[in-house]
Amino acid sequence: MPTGCLVPIFAAVSLSLAAGSAGAELAPWDQGKVTETARQLERAAQDLYDTFYKQPVPTVGSGQARSYQRLKQKIRGIKMQASQLAGDLEKGEGLEATLPAYEDLMQLVRSARDDARSVFTTKSVEEKAAVAREQLNQLGPYYDPNYESLKPVTP
Repeated sequence: MPTGCLVPIFAAVSLSLAAGSAGAELAPWDQGKVTETARQLERAAQDLYDTFYKQPVPTVGSGQARSYQRLKQKIRGIKMQASQLAGDLEKGEGLEATLPAYEDLMQLVRSARDDARSVFTTKSVEEKAAVAREQLNQLGPYYDPNYESLKPVTP
């Protein structure tokens, strides 16, 4: 396809993306508040990780063993990404520099939420997940103009 034919396609895509985000704006960047919220998320992710690892491991063949192992890996990844995000923000990195870490974190969170629907978790794990979810809901508007608050996972 000639390059000149691609220009109208890119223009149409750009216009549709702009129209989809019309009216939506990021929350005004507040380095101190975002950094503190990320620190709280880092602590909440560590607590979730620690609590998840204390819960009983499903037995092989129970139907939950594979989902449990996947969720375990994702919670470990969430803990690591939350730490990376907090560390970058503490070094003074701003929105542009920390956006990739935030996006990677949210991708892990969404994937873990899907897995969590099929794994039995204790009340203590659910409570720790709620604390982490609250911190993510506070960070979201700084990074995503169309952020929709995360709700509790339902089986």
